Amino acid sequence: MRYIISGKVIQPHGLGGWVKVAVTSENPRRFQEGGTLILEGSLRRLRVERSRPVHGCLLVKFEGVEDRDQALALKGRELWVTEDEVGPPPPGSFWEHQLLGLEVRTRAGRRLGAVSDILVTGSNDVLVVKGEGEVLIPLLREVVVEVNLEDGVMTVEPLPGLLDEEGEAGRG
Repeated sequence: MRYIISGKVIQPHGLGGWVKVAVTSENPRRFQEGGTLILEGSLRRLRVERSRPVHGCLLVKFEGVEDRDQALALKGRELWVTEDEVGPPPPGSFWEHQLLGLEVRTRAGRRLGAVSDILVTGSNDVLVVKGEGEVLIPLLREVVVEVNLEDGVMTVEPLPGLLDEEGEAGRG
């Protein structure tokens, strides 16, 4: 079974079992009352008792976590959901975990490597593709021409100057 990170416990908050969570999920209901998440390292399900936003994070109270010591035991651990619980992405888009690991080829068939990371920038996301070298591919419809999840392949049409003749990142 594949697990997808939805957040990470930063630290305890107060004495009553609350924790501060950095949320990575795009599902706003993931941390609502009654929602469940899987605790990294134990695969134990934690049920959200209450949550509230604070300074770009969430304060979360999980059922059964009643004091600071129990909350401290969660510090630094990821909170997961299963791939089935994520659900389908919005039409015409993909979840990050679907793109990571895809083999990237040019339309001409040249293998560039595999998607190892996705950088979030101000204008558009950028795929980090590692093969013999590292290539940065803008995640734009004009560049990414096909994503075939079944075959695990992404086809790209590099912008002029993105690759040199050897297929390595252009030096500008």
